[in-house]
Amino acid sequence: MRFLTILIALYSLTLARQNPFKPVIDETVLPVTANKIEKVPDFKELRINLPSDARVLKSVTIFYQSIDGSVKKESLKVDKSIDWHKPIIVTQGKLKPTYKSSKKRISKSIYKPLPFISFQLIQKNRIKIITKDKKIRSFHLAAPFKVVFDFKRDASFLTKKVPLNKPPFLRLDIGNHDGYYRVVITLDSSYKYKILRVDDGYIVDVL
Repeated sequence: MRFLTILIALYSLTLARQNPFKPVIDETVLPVTANKIEKVPDFKELRINLPSDARVLKSVTIFYQSIDGSVKKESLKVDKSIDWHKPIIVTQGKLKPTYKSSKKRISKSIYKPLPFISFQLIQKNRIKIITKDKKIRSFHLAAPFKVVFDFKRDASFLTKKVPLNKPPFLRLDIGNHDGYYRVVITLDSSYKYKILRVDDGYIVDVL
């Protein structure tokens, strides 16, 4: 009997050493989340300038911090053509456009550097070469990107340089050669393009 009493006393002392408020489930196996988010400035607007070879915006992915402190992401498929000259604007709330549209910047300007040839900007990505002279050949050069035309004509004139500065078109150069003259259209980046034959000349369609 005395031996049994001693065992009960030792067991009681062992229980007394344990924290009576400690939960039965071990805390180390539970996931820990930080529900306290540091105060950061309010988001207003973000402008993203894409490189000059950007043509199609495939998707947009936003990483955000949720209310429990974890970082999550939201992706949106876009698949739309873009103009790399314009920034991608991310904003919250009503958008106030600050970038002038290309249609306003690109007027139907006509340049006539010589009596037998003229040029017309007919759209933001199209330039028209107005001439009755026969095209011998056309090709392009890289770095910087240029579209080149050779037209048949016996003429004598000094090289003409016409600044455009209306993206994607930067400059026109017209140089005289033996039996033909050369038209060089300098662009602000590498592009795909098409040359269209029309009644009064040619149209360079930049893609």
